[in-house]
Amino acid sequence: MATVAAAPLIFSPINADNYDAVFRLQCACHSHPWSRGTFASCLTPPYFAWQLKGDEQLLGFYVGLQVLKEATLMDIGLAPSARGQGLSYLLLEHFFAQCRAKAMEEIWLEVRVSNQGAIHLYQKTGFELIETRKNYYPCAEGREDALIMRRLLAD
Repeated sequence: MATVAAAPLIFSPINADNYDAVFRLQCACHSHPWSRGTFASCLTPPYFAWQLKGDEQLLGFYVGLQVLKEATLMDIGLAPSARGQGLSYLLLEHFFAQCRAKAMEEIWLEVRVSNQGAIHLYQKTGFELIETRKNYYPCAEGREDALIMRRLLAD
């Protein structure tokens, strides 16, 4: 596993200059990634999309959507070589800060029921399970459930 602890970590918006690299990472992070067109459509308002780099290396990203006072975490991904170092937590904290700056009051997300690592992180950062959406995600053998989670943003 590559370590990035010594490198300064830099957040920056995803844009046309860095889009291709982030799209490749998004594809590497998911068994059923978004299409290039879908990902590209999330780079302008009401979406907000950020990348995380360390030592000039792309480490992770997230895509959020703002609708009035609500945010939805549409996607989040971390390079396999950067996992296990607390960077997912940093991505979420940056996302929360962006939501607060936009005066949002709550955040919604959905996550595959099989993604136990993400579910644990979301619970640890204040998300609560709201409902289960049956057979929502495609998977290798059929479909799997999605958990719908919500977190209220405190001032």
